[in-house]
Amino acid sequence: MEKMIVCDGNAAEREQLIDLARQCLQGREVQVTGCADWPELDGMVKQALPDAVIVAQDGVEGLNTITSARNLVRRILWFSDMDFREQAYRLCVPFFCRKPVSTQKMEQAISRLINTSPKTGKS
Repeated sequence: MEKMIVCDGNAAEREQLIDLARQCLQGREVQVTGCADWPELDGMVKQALPDAVIVAQDGVEGLNTITSARNLVRRILWFSDMDFREQAYRLCVPFFCRKPVSTQKMEQAISRLINTSPKTGKS
């Protein structure tokens, strides 16, 4: 069974993203869980060794989480309220998109993730 973690400080938004991810992954054996911030994500990644992480924190907090998480997991999806496309490109994040997250955006992100190498984080 694959594992995915959604990191978002907004509890309601985190639950919505978990539901969207589960919808998009229907038919696949993927366990989707959530956390609120980098310290919690760090502990979960080290314990659960997820196959992928979705970071949906706002502003610089999201950028800091992405920068730190890149050392632990390669397959990352990043949603933010700010335009961090250039930073996402430099950090080799396979998918970046601005909020709000729609079903279509999540489907596109999950599709990109499925076609991304777990070792390199590249398509």
